[in-house]
Amino acid sequence: MEARPPVTTNAVTGLTGRERIRAFDLALGLAVFFMILVHVLWHWGAPWTWATPMGFAISFAAGPTAAPVFVFLMGASLGAAPPSRFAALAARGLWLVFLGYVLNVFRGYIPATVGLTTGVITLEKIAPFTPWWLLTTVDLHAMIGFSLVIIAALHSRLRPGWGWLAIAAGVAVAAGSLRGLSFGTPLLDAPLTPFLGSAPNVYYAVIPWVVYPLVGTVFGGMIVRAADRTRLFRRAAMVGSGLGLVGLTMIAVERPGFDVYTYWRQPISFVVAILGIILMWLALCDLVTRRLWIDRRLGVVYGWSNRVVAMYFTHWVIVGWGVGLVGFRDLGLGPVLVAMVSVVVATTYLSHFAVRLEEWPWQRLSILAAPSQRLSILAGPWQRLRSSRAPWSWARRDPTEPRRSLAPDGPTPEIRVAEGP
Repeated sequence: MEARPPVTTNAVTGLTGRERIRAFDLALGLAVFFMILVHVLWHWGAPWTWATPMGFAISFAAGPTAAPVFVFLMGASLGAAPPSRFAALAARGLWLVFLGYVLNVFRGYIPATVGLTTGVITLEKIAPFTPWWLLTTVDLHAMIGFSLVIIAALHSRLRPGWGWLAIAAGVAVAAGSLRGLSFGTPLLDAPLTPFLGSAPNVYYAVIPWVVYPLVGTVFGGMIVRAADRTRLFRRAAMVGSGLGLVGLTMIAVERPGFDVYTYWRQPISFVVAILGIILMWLALCDLVTRRLWIDRRLGVVYGWSNRVVAMYFTHWVIVGWGVGLVGFRDLGLGPVLVAMVSVVVATTYLSHFAVRLEEWPWQRLSILAAPSQRLSILAGPWQRLRSSRAPWSWARRDPTEPRRSLAPDGPTPEIRVAEGP
């Protein structure tokens, strides 16, 4: 009989899952890794570096297997977790939205203001960005928060299943007409901008990106209930290959652009093809995690997954302030590759501090959580403090070895001892 992995608290939703699904952990850790690489490339690297084979490979890796996987697995963590109250999930989602705008201040507004004041940068150099543009940007952080509120509301009314998939399909079809919709009045446009993307600095609008966590929630529930997960991952890969072919056919008919702006807007052909890629990618991650000699060497990647929100927050602060040191899109290919490694290493360690900054205020709201999750939330700061002292401990232990738990049985949370970052 296969040993079950331990329960864990998801870094995005704040939910304590029934158990750890290592394929999800691996995919999520790699997603934030790819995002770090591409953001360093696009903000520090000269434009000609983007068109090199290495630049193209990084940009592609940071496409389907980065942000879409990130939000898909946010939904999957909800589907794989025990039921939780709407208030707890909604509060977590709104907290993530708030952190998104806090991130705008520290990665964009303050560095740009300081740079313009000191003459290190000019408005012409960083165009179309301005301090106000950077302050009001709607990026992945805010989109994830709003999406979490939406799927939490839906989860309180409708059990994940075919109904969720039908809603996701409807959003994907309607998104072409809704994305960028403006009503001509600030009373409507201002609150709806993060959802419809009517402003040019809305990169990840809720519509259509909410499709991925909707589908992910259904998939997460299927995985956690499956008697044979390997078989289910393989079947998902077959479904994914079919979706990929359908998506490629739709792309051939639609002929959309392959620039980053089209990627942000997510035409339906992209949604279908990327969903297919996600399912195949997760099956590949599951295959890798079942090779123990490989899995034991992936402790650092699992650490990235365990604090993925803090990793995302931290790397953007480094990239934003780094413009003042290396220039905006000035580095050649060699220097920018070295910069990528440096930012990954710096983010890995500095994100331990960001975990505390981001999570402690949320943990004080533990009264909103379901009773079965309060122990995990209240124990969070002590867990993080202990685990941050042993960042490589996962790589030194058998991944199937059970951890110590205070829970007597069932899906209740545990306090983990020296488990990893």
